[in-house]
This record gives sequence, structure tokens and C-alpha cells, in this order.
Amino acid sequence: MFTSDEPDLERYRRLVEELLKGPVPQGPTFDGARAVIRTEPASDTGFQAMCVLLEGALADPGLEIDDTQVIVPLLRNLARGMVQVQDLL
Repeated sequence: MFTSDEPDLERYRRLVEELLKGPVPQGPTFDGARAVIRTEPASDTGFQAMCVLLEGALADPGLEIDDTQVIVPLLRNLARGMVQVQDLL
């Protein structure tokens, strides 16, 4: 899905776009997280919802290794405040 020469933020945005479309991760928790991210990206709830969505994707056994290599640094950068949820939309 991603190439190594893309800037990090663009890689993050592309991954988040795919996760927001679904279907992975699946379930009502993740559907709720998607709704919160779309409606309240700048809130603490939006931050928590993004983390839930990213962590759910990491737990999916079908996740491509390339996507894993994007999600892990994205989670780290979110936790450090270097990237905001609204930057990813």
C-alpha cells in the first residue's frame, strides 16, 4: 500500500483513510471509533478513538507488514503529540 519514499504524514493519512473505510478492523467498537474520528477529530475522544482503531488494525492477523511499519510509528507520534488526529484526515 505504501512506498518508502512517501513523507511520513502522507503515509499516515493514506493508512487512516483505508482504516476509516473499513472493513478492518471489524465490530461495533471500531465502527463507533470511526464515527467519533469523523465527527470529533480534535477532541480527546477523537484521539482515543484513533488509538482504538489503530490498535485494532494491529491486532488483525491479515494486516500487511508494510502497514504495521506505518501504524507503530504513527501510534508513537500520536502519543508524543507530534501528530494530531485532525492532521490525518
